[in-house]
Amino acid sequence: MNEDEFRQALAALENLKAQAENLSAQLQLIQDTINEFSRAKETASNYSRVEDGAEVMVPVGGGVFLPARAVKTGRGVMSTGVGYSFEQSLSRIVETMDTRIKELVEASQKIYDRMSELQRQINSLQSVIEEEATREQGPQQG
Repeated sequence: MNEDEFRQALAALENLKAQAENLSAQLQLIQDTINEFSRAKETASNYSRVEDGAEVMVPVGGGVFLPARAVKTGRGVMSTGVGYSFEQSLSRIVETMDTRIKELVEASQKIYDRMSELQRQINSLQSVIEEEATREQGPQQG
């Protein structure tokens, strides 16, 4: 391996590491979203079993809960994610959250698979670079 090839290998290694870091960040965002959807699903599911007029604690985010009185309508409002919200039955909201969670879990699995492949490439390229660096140091020390 000549010097240019060695530099290219180092650049490729850095590129692979950057890709792995980006995937890791994506994975964290997906996990945060899964957690948020799971909380929404649990809240909607629990709320559907509450008696009319019962005192409840409503999660508003950031670990903050506000006291409220339940109104048993069997419905809730759900955001479409594009600035619009619409009313749906609580059972439909729970189903939608389930579907979204499943989709996100599938997406995270694809990212895990890609990260595993990147890690194999990183390990392989690191071995080649380390062998080449060791080989280059050998004649200079003699």
